[in-house]
Amino acid sequence: MGSPYSGLTCEEARGIARAVLSAHGVMGADVDAALLVVTELVSNARRHAGGATAFRVRCRPPRAVVEVADAEPRFPVDRPSPASVPGRFGWQMVKRLADHLDVQAGGPGGSGKTITVALEARTADEEDAQASLGRQDVGRR
Repeated sequence: MGSPYSGLTCEEARGIARAVLSAHGVMGADVDAALLVVTELVSNARRHAGGATAFRVRCRPPRAVVEVADAEPRFPVDRPSPASVPGRFGWQMVKRLADHLDVQAGGPGGSGKTITVALEARTADEEDAQASLGRQDVGRR
């Protein structure tokens, strides 16, 4: 019997992530970054491991956590390629967007791996407060 997540599409995963983030008041660029990470992790699970074996998005502003597990035990690796060659940029993008990234051996059932990515997930109020602090710092120089 396969995982209930093995057929999870990138579109479905983005919908789940968008709903979780929206329920917590997260907006703007932080949502966009989270959706890029979700798309990349789910698409890699589908492409390289037959689909996700687990998928979870948690949010407690100002952070969100995305977890994707799959049945492939090999960890992601950087495979640099020239800009003229399509692909191979997704893992690098995930690493750049992540505040914290962890890859652990094992997933549901004990095989494969689980990738956990923590990202900024600020509400509009938190973004306004951060912007205000930035303006105050500029004024002090």
